[in-house]
Amino acid sequence: MSAHPALRRTARLLLAALLALVATLTAGAPAHADFGTDYHDPFTVTQPLKRPTTASCAVEVMHERQFRNGYGNPPDTPYVGQLTPPTACAGPWSKVVLDLHGQVAGRQFDRLFTVRVGGIEVMMSSTPEPSQDGIEWRVEHDLTRYAPLLNTPQPFEFDLANVTDATYTGVFTVSATVTYYTADAAWPAPEQADRLLTTGAFSLTQAAPSAARDLVFPANLERLTAEVYARGGGACEEFAYASAPDDFVSRNPGLGYCGKGPFRELRLAVDGRIAGTVWPYPVIYTGGWEPLLWRPVPGIFAFDLPAYQVDLTPYVGLLLDGRPHSVSITVNQAEKQGNDAWTGQVNLFAGVDHGSARTTGALTDHRVAPDAAVSTTLDDQGGGSGAWQVTAVRHDLARGWVQTSHGRVTTEVRSDLSFRSGQQLRDKGNDLVLHNDADLTRTTSSWGGGPHRVRTVREGEPLDVTYRSTSDSAGNSDQRTAMRLGYHRTDTTAVGARITARSTVDHTLSPSAHRQSGATTVRTADSTESYRATGPDGPYARTVTTRDGWPVDGG
Repeated sequence: MSAHPALRRTARLLLAALLALVATLTAGAPAHADFGTDYHDPFTVTQPLKRPTTASCAVEVMHERQFRNGYGNPPDTPYVGQLTPPTACAGPWSKVVLDLHGQVAGRQFDRLFTVRVGGIEVMMSSTPEPSQDGIEWRVEHDLTRYAPLLNTPQPFEFDLANVTDATYTGVFTVSATVTYYTADAAWPAPEQADRLLTTGAFSLTQAAPSAARDLVFPANLERLTAEVYARGGGACEEFAYASAPDDFVSRNPGLGYCGKGPFRELRLAVDGRIAGTVWPYPVIYTGGWEPLLWRPVPGIFAFDLPAYQVDLTPYVGLLLDGRPHSVSITVNQAEKQGNDAWTGQVNLFAGVDHGSARTTGALTDHRVAPDAAVSTTLDDQGGGSGAWQVTAVRHDLARGWVQTSHGRVTTEVRSDLSFRSGQQLRDKGNDLVLHNDADLTRTTSSWGGGPHRVRTVREGEPLDVTYRSTSDSAGNSDQRTAMRLGYHRTDTTAVGARITARSTVDHTLSPSAHRQSGATTVRTADSTESYRATGPDGPYARTVTTRDGWPVDGG
């Protein structure tokens, strides 16, 4: 984010498609040569949060705060306020929701921002790119799992680093409100962790690919879950899913291709022992590839990045001696460019045994590979063209027990993960076809101290991209981009032989754009977004089609 905006846009569009010819992409500047002076306010068809009907209290923690220059002297970010639980709506709460309202007009890039409460990262998000006339957008984010942190007054930190000048004029004005919903018999408070810990913010680069912090855990610890916020930044890592193998890059020097291949893995370790992994979703922000694609519908997760969950309960027995234990995170590959990094934070949700002051336990089985098994097949066709297939797999298992006041509880965590990427690159990167897919299955089983319980979460993450850019000697250029993004999830819980809970999500987004400059000017785009879900919040289905920045069907 520290690079000059004009250079950043050129690099992002160039390297997003692994291109070397900057001139073919200069039309893709932010909020420039749009459909017109305005487009519909950004929105998504994802299922809204189901809010309790109980008494509630809304606390505005930030009012129309302007973010103009995050690199000034002094910078205007982060905003630091105070979040105090309302006395009229004392906990426990059935739900706690953060609502954000933003406004921006003019010309500006998409910007990343984070929200922290009491030093704990509770949200990672990005902004839309504006129209000349101006847009507004709203995001709701569930904070209920952070309830143990919210019981007392805490610093509230909103960090949005923006840059404005004579060209990039958009100033983000953002308000934030936290609503606390009281609990009753119909809307009970959900089961919560007893304590939240964090490793603090991390930044993983080639020079420093790992970050760690020593933490002391409760002596009566019974359950432990890690939550990882992470995103790739910089001209290459933001588009890591489209990177080329190192061998192809070395055979085609000087063309600006991003290397290290399309597979990324973040590995969590406890005292140096790999304990779990995160394979990040390929989030595409509203300036990615072609800005027209994302007006008015942002890419999947662009406004509310995932918080990846890793169950560390099998390792609890290693953490009960009252001594500091190292919790670390490492990225499998980092780009060679110094400005590229993976940034985020690891939070730990600790559940304790309320019936005893101390638990004991042991890790009894650990079959977690130090690295995923990655295979690459490359066909270098010469002249900056080529094709490759990259696959990655993991089949991991960890098992451990904890002796509690209600018996010895054994927990087993299995991860069966696969990734496939196929890419064709022609005409020095001006003709690209990309097909990626990840199939992620995680199963957690527990027994002892109650009935046998099994939870299985399966996620599918397809991404297809086609990109073609041409130009002629007269200065006419033609650029066409089409994508299909998906996120599919099935979450099933069984107690004994009976399925007690099941939820599904099927989310797809298919945008396409055509940009032509020269003798004829064309600026057009359309998209179809579909979201279907089943589960405790009831069935939900919505599909919307947009054209040239406005809903035309289902809006």
